[in-house]
Amino acid sequence: MLQSGDPPKLADFYCKALCMTVVDHGPPIYLEGAGRKLLIGHGTSRQLGFGGYAFGVNEGLERFHSVLQAQGLTLDLSPSPLFSDGAFSLADPDGNRLVFGTSSRSTIGADRSARLQHLVVATDDMATMLEFYSGQLGFGVTDRVEDESGDLRACFLNSDAEHHSFAFFKASEKRLDHHSYEVEEWGLIRDWADHLADLDIKIVWGPGRHGPGNNLFFMIHDPDGNWVEISAELEKLAANRDTHIWPHDEKTLNLWGPGYLRS
Repeated sequence: MLQSGDPPKLADFYCKALCMTVVDHGPPIYLEGAGRKLLIGHGTSRQLGFGGYAFGVNEGLERFHSVLQAQGLTLDLSPSPLFSDGAFSLADPDGNRLVFGTSSRSTIGADRSARLQHLVVATDDMATMLEFYSGQLGFGVTDRVEDESGDLRACFLNSDAEHHSFAFFKASEKRLDHHSYEVEEWGLIRDWADHLADLDIKIVWGPGRHGPGNNLFFMIHDPDGNWVEISAELEKLAANRDTHIWPHDEKTLNLWGPGYLRS
């Protein structure tokens, strides 16, 4: 769920730009598109209300719940109306709330698919976030971005066979960085860019190719200033793949051109 000082305005943008449909005017406002579901609630703009991660079956969700309970983590009820019974939530060290549950895949607007694929936040406490997501939640660390002194500047983590479903970047503040929609192939990047051009919505970064994940991408801003990524051909992980270490420079974040360094 995105927070916004003007939820109707933000919802109107996502309906037009991301080809989504209002399912429920809420609050929060509930939008759907092919492979994507989004809630928009009233609050401080550029802050994450919560992020949702869906399990395919209840058995996997129940096992995960038991593992987290055994570690003594505080598990709360789900704030999301989009998950079935049994969903639960918890807060990370920065106060970002994650919700885990089971949910059916959206088929609305199947003619312009773009699967909501990953979430990225900014943090000023990299070590604590890494211990939480890797050490406690069990996310796998696929790529690390380190500066010349070995300090961690970005970390990419996976929860399935795709390169990353979550990441965090070092910054001077705690906030939402971006959320990304996977369109699977390069030709659809072109089609989405043409669609946004018809709406006079400008690309603010890209097209390019990330080093970590090797995916093609471009980014736009929504009316609240959130980064929204359209991505294609994200790396699928080979078995026993080692964690890759990347230098903290522009080429790591964009092999083709300028990179946006958060710190």
